[in-house]
Amino acid sequence: MPASAEAEQALPRFVDSLKSDQKIRDRLNLTTDIETLRQVVQSVDASLTGSAVIPLEQATRAPKILVDSGVMDQEISWRLLRCTGGPLVLQLICCKANFAIWIESC
Repeated sequence: MPASAEAEQALPRFVDSLKSDQKIRDRLNLTTDIETLRQVVQSVDASLTGSAVIPLEQATRAPKILVDSGVMDQEISWRLLRCTGGPLVLQLICCKANFAIWIESC
């Protein structure tokens, strides 16, 4: 079951935080593993509990439902997409790895 629309607003706020904080972008660009990713994400917003390292093919595949996208400083590409019948997901393409971030719900 997807998180509430209100809870999902944490993902666009996370993107805004990344845009305004070079240190977080630097940390993401150096991240290569799931544990470090979780630490970086949790340092910004503890409600973002779902995360995964994903292959570039998945990070660049055409989404079924694209909500928003862009490119930040330091060449971090991002996109918010809606999984059919599922959660809102933030995908990030960083220097060393690619990530998916979402809110896990009970």
